[in-house]
This record gives sequence, structure tokens and C-alpha cells, in this order.
Amino acid sequence: MGDMAYLTCPDCRMPNPVGDDAMTYLCFTCYAEIIFETCPGCGYHQAIPTRWQRAFTCGRCDRKVDIPRRRFFSTATKAREVEGYGYTYPRLA
Repeated sequence: MGDMAYLTCPDCRMPNPVGDDAMTYLCFTCYAEIIFETCPGCGYHQAIPTRWQRAFTCGRCDRKVDIPRRRFFSTATKAREVEGYGYTYPRLA
């Protein structure tokens, strides 16, 4: 069995065990599907809900980041790399 990351859901803020190599997970508490993306501007690895279908705001540099329509396992950000969380775009105060 592989190692587990314990990530906090960006929607409900509850911790979830997630396999290190996962590129997505379903929150056990609120059932939000969470994906992992990397900001092309600053390289910040972050978790975001898939319901933000087109873009999110980087949690580090506040840049708008477009969510790719297709995600491939070989190039996707993995759970073990996540450093924090992104925000909705546009970011709400």
C-alpha cells in the first residue's frame, strides 16, 4: 500500500486521507471532487474543487489560472506535491 497525504478539503476544511500519487479525490465529508493544479506563474501546487470549471486564483500570487480541459496522469500535479489551496476566480473577499 502506498503512502497517504492528509489534505484539508478547500470547500469544507475537513482533513481527508489521499494517496500520494492521486491527481483527484472525493471529499469524505462534503463530497466535493478536488483536483490538484500548479500555477504556471509561481509554481505553487494547490488543491481546488472541480466545480470551478474554467479558472481559479492562485493561492500564492493571485494570478488567474485556467484549468485545462484534459488532464494527464504523467503531467498532473499529485497529492504529495500540494502546498496549499487556490481560490475562486475572480477571488471573493
